Amino acid sequence: MKSMKIQKICAAAAAVLLCGMMLSGCGAQKNDTLTVVTTVYTTYDFAKQLTASYEKPIEVKLLLTPGGESHSYEPTPSDVAAIQSCDLFVYIGGASETWAEKLIETSRQKKENLRMFDCVDLLGEETVEGMESEDEHEAEHEEDEIDEHIWTAPLNADKMLTAMQERLNKIAPKEQEHCDAAYEKLHGALLALDQRAREIHDNAKQDTLIFADRFPFRYLTNAYGWKYYAAFSGCTSDTDASPATLSFLISKVKSENIKTVFYLENSSQKIADAVCAATGAHAEMLQSCNNVTRMDYDAGMHYQQLMTENLDAIEEALK
Repeated sequence: MKSMKIQKICAAAAAVLLCGMMLSGCGAQKNDTLTVVTTVYTTYDFAKQLTASYEKPIEVKLLLTPGGESHSYEPTPSDVAAIQSCDLFVYIGGASETWAEKLIETSRQKKENLRMFDCVDLLGEETVEGMESEDEHEAEHEEDEIDEHIWTAPLNADKMLTAMQERLNKIAPKEQEHCDAAYEKLHGALLALDQRAREIHDNAKQDTLIFADRFPFRYLTNAYGWKYYAAFSGCTSDTDASPATLSFLISKVKSENIKTVFYLENSSQKIADAVCAATGAHAEMLQSCNNVTRMDYDAGMHYQQLMTENLDAIEEALK
């Protein structure tokens, strides 16, 4: 529910302000290592790829614990200290990162901060037919929320990459040649993903995707004209679908003869399994690239690899 989400945001913001006051008197330790802190896996991966050939030592930190629940993240004192002392702080800028804005106000106003919401055109979260909705009374008193998963559309990811390249070159101009070379390679890969998605759309026999889980892919489906039905919106804290929502998804799979039902990484998969058991469809995972499994993190999986797997699965589903 949004009220619970707001309580968590306020608690996190208060903790950040307290930590900020406690740590503001502590100067950052001076060393030769360039440090970048990011809030989600996509920006972490982009920073790692852009700086992989730097001659100067570089440390890139992901605040989310791989395999953890990203929507309930709250910064720890050590996270706050890392953000305060880093050379570049990269965050998304949505409602779940209100704590980041508070921290910047208290201790990073004169430092390099990159807000990815400023790089792309934003879309609001939406409730489509059959989706679990917020309590009507709460919804009347809440402003429309922006969907935070801006990176799921490859061209959005490319804009984010460009902004990061420019900011890294600002703070480490001596490394620009290395950064630019890495940028050109990754930029080409993101454009190729966009072209692949367009071809999938043009050649598909169907245009509807079923998500028996949260739905963090609005930017992706909006970019390529795919319809979707889902159990929950992208940023909800809910994980249990009502009988009505489950019945709707089962009915939609049957009526449209859909063979693939999607779920997310780090999900229990129980809703997808229930839909598949009732319809004979098979379950397939899509990567939100908000966070990744511990296995993918340890393997150093890149955004472009994860999105290629996503598009492979979508192409098969739309056949």
